[in-house]
Amino acid sequence: MTENLSTLLIQVKELIKEQGGDSPVASWIFTKEDVIDYPDNEMKIADDTANTIIESLDDYDHIYTEIFNIIDDELRDRNII
Repeated sequence: MTENLSTLLIQVKELIKEQGGDSPVASWIFTKEDVIDYPDNEMKIADDTANTIIESLDDYDHIYTEIFNIIDDELRDRNII
Protein backbone atom coordinates (compact mmCIF):
# COMPACT_ATOMS: atom_id res chain seq x y z
CA MET A 1 0.00 0.00 0.00
CA THR A 2 1.61 3.21 -1.08
CA GLU A 3 1.02 6.32 0.96
CA ASN A 4 2.72 9.64 1.39
CA LEU A 5 4.90 10.40 4.40
CA SER A 6 2.32 12.72 5.99
CA THR A 7 -0.37 10.03 5.86
CA LEU A 8 2.08 7.48 7.21
CA LEU A 9 2.91 9.78 10.13
CA ILE A 10 -0.79 10.08 11.02
CA GLN A 11 -1.19 6.30 10.86
CA VAL A 12 1.87 5.72 13.04
CA LYS A 13 0.63 8.22 15.64
CA GLU A 14 -2.73 6.40 15.74
CA LEU A 15 -0.98 3.05 16.17
CA ILE A 16 1.11 4.46 19.02
CA LYS A 17 -2.04 5.78 20.68
CA GLU A 18 -3.78 2.40 20.31
CA GLN A 19 -0.90 0.01 20.99
CA GLY A 20 1.74 2.05 22.80
CA GLY A 21 5.08 3.37 21.65
CA ASP A 22 6.96 0.24 22.71
CA SER A 23 4.86 -2.15 20.58
CA PRO A 24 6.92 -4.21 18.14
CA VAL A 25 6.52 -3.52 14.44
CA ALA A 26 7.93 -4.81 11.17
CA SER A 27 7.99 -2.32 8.34
CA TRP A 28 9.53 -1.60 5.01
CA ILE A 29 9.56 1.95 3.70
CA PHE A 30 10.70 2.75 0.21
CA THR A 31 10.95 6.33 -0.97
CA LYS A 32 12.05 7.91 -4.22
CA GLU A 33 15.58 7.92 -2.80
CA ASP A 34 15.54 4.13 -3.07
CA VAL A 35 14.90 4.31 -6.81
CA ILE A 36 18.44 4.82 -8.03
CA ASP A 37 20.79 3.23 -10.52
CA TYR A 38 22.54 0.27 -8.91
CA PRO A 39 25.30 -0.69 -8.23
CA ASP A 40 27.12 2.64 -8.40
CA ASN A 41 24.33 4.72 -6.78
CA GLU A 42 25.36 7.76 -8.81
CA MET A 43 22.54 8.24 -11.30
CA LYS A 44 19.40 9.77 -9.85
CA ILE A 45 16.08 8.98 -11.49
CA ALA A 46 13.60 11.81 -12.23
CA ASP A 47 11.14 12.41 -9.39
CA ASP A 48 8.08 11.62 -11.50
CA THR A 49 9.60 8.33 -12.64
CA ALA A 50 10.63 7.43 -9.10
CA ASN A 51 7.15 8.26 -7.80
CA THR A 52 5.52 6.11 -10.48
CA ILE A 53 7.80 3.19 -9.64
CA ILE A 54 7.07 3.50 -5.91
CA GLU A 55 3.32 3.64 -6.61
CA SER A 56 3.58 0.54 -8.83
CA LEU A 57 4.71 -1.50 -5.82
CA ASP A 58 1.01 -1.88 -4.98
CA ASP A 59 0.80 -4.19 -8.00
CA TYR A 60 2.88 -6.75 -6.12
CA ASP A 61 0.33 -7.84 -3.55
CA HIS A 62 1.90 -11.31 -3.43
CA ILE A 63 4.41 -9.77 -1.03
CA TYR A 64 1.62 -9.06 1.48
CA THR A 65 0.24 -12.57 0.95
CA GLU A 66 3.63 -14.07 1.68
CA ILE A 67 4.01 -12.07 4.90
CA PHE A 68 0.58 -13.19 6.13
CA ASN A 69 1.47 -16.80 5.20
CA ILE A 70 4.59 -16.50 7.34
CA ILE A 71 2.54 -15.16 10.25
CA ASP A 72 0.13 -18.10 9.87
CA ASP A 73 3.06 -20.55 9.76
CA GLU A 74 4.52 -19.03 12.91
CA LEU A 75 1.16 -19.31 14.69
CA ARG A 76 0.85 -22.95 13.59
CA ASP A 77 4.39 -23.69 14.79
CA ARG A 78 3.33 -22.41 18.19
CA ASN A 79 0.09 -24.45 18.10
CA ILE A 80 -2.00 -21.30 18.32
CA ILE A 81 -4.09 -22.00 15.22
